[in-house]
Amino acid sequence: THLPGVVELKLNGHTNICGTNASGKTTLQRLIPVFYGEYPSRVVPATRDSFEKWYLPRESSFIIYEYERAEADLCQVVLASSGNGVNYRFIGKPFDLDDYLYKNKAGDHVSVTMNELARSLKRTNVLVTNLLNTKEFKAVLQNDRAVLNGSANSRELLGYSRVFSLCDQNQH
Repeated sequence: THLPGVVELKLNGHTNICGTNASGKTTLQRLIPVFYGEYPSRVVPATRDSFEKWYLPRESSFIIYEYERAEADLCQVVLASSGNGVNYRFIGKPFDLDDYLYKNKAGDHVSVTMNELARSLKRTNVLVTNLLNTKEFKAVLQNDRAVLNGSANSRELLGYSRVFSLCDQNQH
């Protein structure tokens, strides 16, 4: 939210986050629990706008987490605003900035929308989930069988869990 353009942080290994007051250090740290399924509305201070307005102000704004599964597969989860909340998509490939940007006729880089991203990746046979809400995302990531089995779309979510969960299928 403080830096223009694309900001990529590689956090494999020791990471030191430093900066001046109000440069975004705490804001960045608040995004860590969101990856593990914390409700986005719970990580933004009451003095700020909603999570979507603060972190995802445009249709082409994304928060992307690349993670390694137990089987050493690299996957990503993408968060975007739906206008009335946060939506999530799991993507079955490592992060590549080129998936998120294209050149327009003027030669400028333009970012895609969540739907354009999904269509483009599906055309190249990359597994992309349907849009998920926070409860569904958390259940898939954590392989929470009670929530997965109790969902109206349990077959779909159980399938996603086999591919995108952080743990083995017999664990949560």
